[in-house]
Amino acid sequence: MNQVEVRRRQLQAVSMILTLLTLAVVARLTGYNGAAYVASAVETLTAAWLMVSGGVTDTLGRLIRSRNSKGQNRNAARLSRNVFILQAFFGLAGSLLLLAGADWISRSVFRIPYGTFILMVMSPALFLRSISAVLLGYFQGEGTEMPRAAAGILRQLLILGFGLLFGKMLGEYGGKVSRLLAEESFSSMYGGVGIGIAVTVSELFIVLFLGLLYRGNRRGRGNVSLEGMRSADSLLDSARALYAGRGWQWLTNLLLFLPIPLGFVFFGKSGAGQEQAAQYGAYVAVYWVLCGICAALILTVLLPLCGRAVSCLRKDEQRFARTIFQSGVHMAVVHGIYCFTFLAVMASQLAGAFGAGQEDAVRKMMQGGSFAVLLLALSLFFLRFLNMTGNKIPALGAVGAADVVYVISATALLNTGRAGILSLVYAGLLGLGVLCVLLGALAFRQIRVQPDWLRSFLLPAGCAVVMGLVCTLLGRVLTPHLGNAVTLVVAFVVSMALYWAALLLLRSFREQELETIPGGRVLRSLGQMLRVF
Repeated sequence: MNQVEVRRRQLQAVSMILTLLTLAVVARLTGYNGAAYVASAVETLTAAWLMVSGGVTDTLGRLIRSRNSKGQNRNAARLSRNVFILQAFFGLAGSLLLLAGADWISRSVFRIPYGTFILMVMSPALFLRSISAVLLGYFQGEGTEMPRAAAGILRQLLILGFGLLFGKMLGEYGGKVSRLLAEESFSSMYGGVGIGIAVTVSELFIVLFLGLLYRGNRRGRGNVSLEGMRSADSLLDSARALYAGRGWQWLTNLLLFLPIPLGFVFFGKSGAGQEQAAQYGAYVAVYWVLCGICAALILTVLLPLCGRAVSCLRKDEQRFARTIFQSGVHMAVVHGIYCFTFLAVMASQLAGAFGAGQEDAVRKMMQGGSFAVLLLALSLFFLRFLNMTGNKIPALGAVGAADVVYVISATALLNTGRAGILSLVYAGLLGLGVLCVLLGALAFRQIRVQPDWLRSFLLPAGCAVVMGLVCTLLGRVLTPHLGNAVTLVVAFVVSMALYWAALLLLRSFREQELETIPGGRVLRSLGQMLRVF
């Protein structure tokens, strides 16, 4: 993974943060009920897109790059055209199926009847997203990574901007309908429809944007010779090459995403009512957002380390690869434990600041489920490392095993307990725990190194305990006088300073490790100020 690809994946993590922030904005516009309605439509659309176009961009990029490197320009051009036809057909068919089945999916599968209209207006986005996947694959095949990252960020900015516009406009209209019919849910539903329109319109702009880039790229290349072979791939040959090449990646991504809609389906079948929809909305718009943003930020730090470790392995620099890999695990644990502790200890303040109307549920979710940040960060690091080293089948098995654990635990908790929405939180922790352990065992076995339990795990955990006690004290003293938001800011600054100072004083980082991790020079300077190094 070269520097350009690392940068692109970091920008993708930024686009994920924007996606999570958009979920929070949706909750503000439509309420937690509306967030649940939108979530049902978005989860359906995402699952359909993964089945239709998951892995197409990367696979097509590899196929085009391979043909261009052999001078088979004519074959590469024909392949792009054939894949475009295939994806346009399947994308259009998928959009029509979503449009026709929107009512059944919303009412019978998710038990959210108010999500029907939202899914209907979102359904054209599947066709548009299938087209953009092919265009992005073409750019990757030509050696241009940035259009994919730019399109990801632009997409979220457009959804956010259009969502604010259409969501507010239709939400006000829905409010009038709600008052007329004495049914509060119409206000949330129409606000969600505005978000659905924003998603479809944004996808249209992305296709236009990529189309203009494609046209400019073709002009810039001039008269490129299309010679290089006597015949080009047929439509059937292109389909075989594409769908055979994307198999493992497609299945892995689908299994990674599958627990999200399954959790909603199980939760919907366990009961019905607006209170339940509001709880799921808080689960999505607060718990997911806070934990997901923390995990995405940690991932941006880990991606360069993962790429460097794999690069050293390919150069047969085993010792340096082990050092970088352990540094990645160390950084994941250090950041993950801090985020987990802060979210759990400051749960009451977070619930008061971000969970208005569902404070008790949000507080319990953060206290009981924030450990997911650490598990998710480590799992993504291990998964990326295994995929880059060619261990895709074992990684796929680990993901499948985690899904089975999640399904069993979620079903058992929802049917036998009274945890409610917390059942999804606890089931998610169990699934992530299994995923992290299995992927970690495979990764450590691949690189042939033992975990450094003292420096990488025990010392950060000890520092986090002290930091948690400080945050608890600050929360109790400052909250009655300064409010939740100001208390969170003060506690974050103070706890962050104490946490990193304690790590340096206890020599949790080796000098050699500081040479490999992002921000190592800053930590070295702080360590020299504290006379540690």
